[in-house]
Amino acid sequence: MISHKLLSHTLFSKCLKGTQIVQYKYIQVSVIGAASEIGKNVALLLKLNHLIRRLQIYDDDNTVHGICLELARIPGGPTVTSFSGDIFLPAAVRYSRLVLMVSRVPRKLGYTREQMLEYNALPVQKICRTLPEHNPDAFFAISSNPINSIISFASALLNNYRAYNKYKLFGITTIDTVRTRALLGNALRVNPRHLHVPVIGGHSDNTIVPLFSNILPSHYSITQSQAETLTRLVRKSGNDVLNLKVGVDAATHAMAWSINEFTEHLLEALCGGYTIVNSYTVNPHFGTKFFSGPNKVGPSGIIETCRSFVMSEYERNLLDQAVPLINREIAQGEDYIQEIESRKHF
Repeated sequence: MISHKLLSHTLFSKCLKGTQIVQYKYIQVSVIGAASEIGKNVALLLKLNHLIRRLQIYDDDNTVHGICLELARIPGGPTVTSFSGDIFLPAAVRYSRLVLMVSRVPRKLGYTREQMLEYNALPVQKICRTLPEHNPDAFFAISSNPINSIISFASALLNNYRAYNKYKLFGITTIDTVRTRALLGNALRVNPRHLHVPVIGGHSDNTIVPLFSNILPSHYSITQSQAETLTRLVRKSGNDVLNLKVGVDAATHAMAWSINEFTEHLLEALCGGYTIVNSYTVNPHFGTKFFSGPNKVGPSGIIETCRSFVMSEYERNLLDQAVPLINREIAQGEDYIQEIESRKHF
């Protein structure tokens, strides 16, 4: 069970980093959807990571080659190679230890979760068909919305293709912890990078449950009224950005930052260490098949999923309301397989 003590130890001591990491360094990472607004920012941030040896960027849009040229002419960092078109998808993922699936169609004003599932299911299907033959052992992380449905969709697909490894499939929900820390830091007037708050549940407005009763360092605390206000702000952050951008763009910079932070943590594990990553994964401990929260990850994948937390009554009520919604959205992802698998895409 991932405990409060373990989270504290991981957050503040970082004793595993640099000491127990076996130098399985210089990893190859693939970014699928790299020509999207989120994808190109993710690629730029990953260009700065000294643990990445090769960065493979892929998109159906041929402008990915221009992005590659730009990145290649920035000194230092990993070697960058670009790929475009279905025929080159196998080459884009082959030999990568981590494959990041970035949303090609980000969330927009007026889009329902069902519409987002329809728009993003086909790209996810393509990568799920490609990985079993060309890179079955990779860590596979998806940021495409709706996460609550897309991960169950991808899991069922990979299971159909006999290549499902529940320990290596991640829904990237780091954006929720990033926003929570930022808002809490403003409320406490401290550096948010020194804070940790578990965020559990799912990754849709009414399923995100920040646990402000579990703030680390533990000498920080907020009132119940503050917790309720901050929870509302975290849950509507995505819509606030969409409204201020007049619906023409999503939270691309925050998403790219969050995906990069998620990747930095996973690279610690892939280099032989252990880390805590907030992600949406297989987890039956809360009455759902999949659940988001802080999970312990090692070189071979997920080692421990979050299991229990001491919660306030307010947080417990939020979670009780979220579980049926998560289960419904999981079922939507699983049910969508029948429709998309009946189409002829190849």
